[in-house]
Amino acid sequence: MGKSKKKKFRAAKAEPTGLTSVKEIETEIENFVPNAHGTVSDVIEQLQSVNVETRECGCSTLANLVSQPEVIPLLLQHNIVKIVAPLIVDPSPHIRHVSLGALRNLSVSGGHEVCEEMVQKDVLTPLVLLFQKYGVGWLPDKKEKTVKHDDTSENIFAEAVHLLWNICESSDLAVSVFNKETLVQYLLPCLQHQLYGFSTAIAVAQCLHAVTENNKMAAEYCQTGGTLALLSQLMTPVESADSIQLSTLVTGILINVSNPLQPQTPMATLVHTLATVLAVDVTNLIGEATQNGCMNGAGSSDEASIAHQRGAEPRGKLKEVDQILSAQQTSLEIIANLCCAGDDDWEDVSIDSGSSDEMAVDISMGEDASEECSPLCVPTEIQGALLNNDILTKVLNKAQPVEESKQLVLNNCVGGKKIANSLLRVQTHALLCVNNILNTMSDDALGGLLPLHKMWDGLVQLSNSAQAKSHLDLLEAVTSAMRAVMQKLAQLHSPKFSEITIADLQFLFALSHQDGNANVRVNAVRCVATIGGLLAKLTSPHPLLKDIGHFLLEVIGRDLELWVVAEALDSVFDVFAEDHIDPIVREIALVEKLRNFRPMLTSRINSERGRLGEHQALISMVRTNLKRFIDYKASR
Repeated sequence: MGKSKKKKFRAAKAEPTGLTSVKEIETEIENFVPNAHGTVSDVIEQLQSVNVETRECGCSTLANLVSQPEVIPLLLQHNIVKIVAPLIVDPSPHIRHVSLGALRNLSVSGGHEVCEEMVQKDVLTPLVLLFQKYGVGWLPDKKEKTVKHDDTSENIFAEAVHLLWNICESSDLAVSVFNKETLVQYLLPCLQHQLYGFSTAIAVAQCLHAVTENNKMAAEYCQTGGTLALLSQLMTPVESADSIQLSTLVTGILINVSNPLQPQTPMATLVHTLATVLAVDVTNLIGEATQNGCMNGAGSSDEASIAHQRGAEPRGKLKEVDQILSAQQTSLEIIANLCCAGDDDWEDVSIDSGSSDEMAVDISMGEDASEECSPLCVPTEIQGALLNNDILTKVLNKAQPVEESKQLVLNNCVGGKKIANSLLRVQTHALLCVNNILNTMSDDALGGLLPLHKMWDGLVQLSNSAQAKSHLDLLEAVTSAMRAVMQKLAQLHSPKFSEITIADLQFLFALSHQDGNANVRVNAVRCVATIGGLLAKLTSPHPLLKDIGHFLLEVIGRDLELWVVAEALDSVFDVFAEDHIDPIVREIALVEKLRNFRPMLTSRINSERGRLGEHQALISMVRTNLKRFIDYKASR
C-alpha cells in the first residue's frame, strides 16, 4: 500500500540545521579539551603569522586539532575556514600541503554540515584558483622525484582533489561551482596513472565518480571522443590492486556519463568489469598477507601499543587487500544503483495540521507497492548483463561472513582493524545489493523456489549471529535482504507458507523489538505482513492470522517511531483487507483497537509533522486509509 522510494547508494546528502548551538556546548568542549580556547587562539595567531615556519606549525597543529569533533564548533566560531583557506595558494609548498590536509580532515571529521559551512565560508575560491594554477594537462616535476619529501606537486594536487571530493559530496552548491568553473577539465587528464601515479589517479577517479552522478554538464564534457577513449582504456583492470581500484571507479564514471539512448560503452562490458572485481577472493589474499604472522617489528608486547598498531593504516600486502575491498564495495554500490528504477522523487504529499483525516490521497487497499525496483523498471540490457555475469552469485559470496580464523589473525596484524571494518562494509553492501537485485530479476532468472529458500535459511542464520547483533548496519542489511527474499517467495506462492508455525515467526517478532535501528523493525514487520498476506488469501482463515494481528497491534501501540507505527498500520490493511477473514478481525477486536488508537495517531502526526521527512507521504496515506479501513470493516 504505502510506498517509500528506495534510496540509491551514494554519499548521504546533508540536511543542514546550522551551527547555532556553539555557545551552548563551549563548556562541554572545555571538559573534553582543556584550554581549548587558548589552543585555538594560538593556532589562529600562528596561521596569520608572516613567518613561514610559524604558519607551517599552525597548519600542522590544526590538522591534529580537527580530528577531535568536539573542537570543530569552536573552530568554526573563530572563522577558521576563512583564515586557513587562503593558505591553499600560499607560496610555500609545505604550507599548501598541510593547509589542504587540515581542511580535508575538517571536512571528514565535521561531516556534511561542516562541509556546507566550508562552502559558505568560500573555501572553493582559493581551491579553484589552485587548480587553475596547475592548469589543464600539467605534468609532475621530474626533479621532485629525486628529493625525499612529501610536498610534491602530485601530493598537493591529490590532497586538493580529496578536499574537493568531500565538499562536492555534501553540497549541491559546490557541484554548481565545479560545473561553472569546469573543474572536470583539470581532473580528467590526471587519470593517466602512467604520468601522475596511481595515488593521484585514484583520488581523481573517486572525485569524478561522485561528481558525475546525475550531473548533466559534467557528463556532456566526458562524452567527447578523447575522454571516452581514455576512460575505456582504463576500465580493463590488470593484476595490481591499484589497477583494480582505478578500473572500478572508471567503470562507475562511464555509467554515470553514459547517454542512455546512445550508450558509447555496452552495458555488458561495464558489468563484466564489475563482475571481475567481485570475483577476486579476498580471503585467500588475507591468508597470503598474514601467513608469516603479524605485528612484525612491534617492539613491544604492551596492550596499548598492540591496539595502536591494529588501528594503524594497513601496510604491504594488507594495504592491497584494503584497496581491493574498496573496489568491491564500489562495485556493489554501482550494481545496486543499476537495479534502481530511476531518480524521480515520489510526489510530495503535504500533511494538514488540522484534525481531518479525509485527504486527497487515493490508495487502493490490498495493493502491494512495497517493491521499489522491478524487472519492468530496469532495461533489459542491464538485466541480461547481470544474468550473464552471474552477478547474484558473486554478490551472495561477498555477503558471507569471513572465517573466524581469519578474523583472529587480523586482530594481530598492523592495520588489521581497518581490514576487518572494510570486510564488514563489503558484507553489508552485498546484502543491501541483494535486495535490489532480487527486485530486478525475473522469477525464471532466479532459478525458482529452491535457491530462494536456501537464501532465506542462510539469512535467518546470519540475523541470529553475534556479528549481526553487534553491528546494527549489518543487521539492517540482513533484514532488508530477508524482506526481498520473502517478497519473491510470496510472488511465487511457495507452498511452505502453509506449513509455517508460530515458532517460525518468533525470531521476526524479536527483531521488531530492536531498539537501535528503526529499519530493522520495519523490515521485520513487513516480513511478517508478507506471510500474513499470503495466509489471508487461503480459503479457510489460517489460525496464525490471529497471532500476526496481535503482533501488529502490539507494534502499533509500542513503537516510539511514527514511521514504524505507520508501516505496521499499513501492514494491517494489507493482511486483513479480505472479507472472508472478518471472523478473525472480530476475534482480536481489531476495529475497536484501531478506533481507540486513531486520535493518538492524529495527535502524534500533528506534533511531529515537521520531523516526518521522507516518510511524510506514507504516514499521510496511512492516516487516510485508517479511517477508511475502520469505516469499511465496521459496516460489515
